[in-house]
Amino acid sequence: MRGAGSIGRPILCAVGPVPRTSVDREVAVPRIGVKRPLWYPGCTPPRHLNGSMAGDYGFDPLSLGRNPNTIRWFREAELMNGRWAMVAVPGVLAANARGCSKFWEVYREVDPWMWLGPLVIVGIFEYYRYHGYKKTGECGLLWMHPFDPLKLRSEEMMAAEVNHGRLAMLSFMGFCSQAAVLGMGPIESLMNHLENPFQNNVYTTSEGEETMLMAILLSIWPMISELERSSARSEPPPKKSTKNRPGEQTSSSRR
Repeated sequence: MRGAGSIGRPILCAVGPVPRTSVDREVAVPRIGVKRPLWYPGCTPPRHLNGSMAGDYGFDPLSLGRNPNTIRWFREAELMNGRWAMVAVPGVLAANARGCSKFWEVYREVDPWMWLGPLVIVGIFEYYRYHGYKKTGECGLLWMHPFDPLKLRSEEMMAAEVNHGRLAMLSFMGFCSQAAVLGMGPIESLMNHLENPFQNNVYTTSEGEETMLMAILLSIWPMISELERSSARSEPPPKKSTKNRPGEQTSSSRR
């Protein structure tokens, strides 16, 4: 829009602030070409992980986020599993510290009818969580999407939540592995390891050989993956066809 006497100079019209919705949480400016921390130094992140999401370190070995319609749902699933793990890990440690070494058998001490109430409550929470995600693009608590009563929402806090959730999921997986192999809780396993670190460790258990093989494969896998991507980038582009379309003439024939 141009006004009289201002030909060639556009007039900026104030239309008020653009309302921000909760969907803008992960729709940030992609950090393409900007140095950012990656899951291992020197790697080439896939194109769909451009640094716009909190906690994005370019790690997607199975290409689960390649579909733009499902990557946000996978992110919310990661957050929810991470939050449950952050609740479960302190609970397991507290139960083990109070003398309950086999945390996986705690449910036997609870009346089966006592599970009915929590299941109904969790079902209600999940109903609101799913429908809230469909409306706002992120999960929350009941009708609050996002759930941020203390106003702590920031990029740093979102990245910290993702990182702590991933660490908690790995910790809980370690608790379950110790329980399956040693039949002990996390604190008992730690004390047992500290008594004789060279004898009581993961490599001297019945699953030691498999663990060693997995560690070796995980160590060399990033190099193999990077070599594959480098070879794919170095492939020459396909040559364009030089055949003329019907009715077209070459420059030499025009001369």
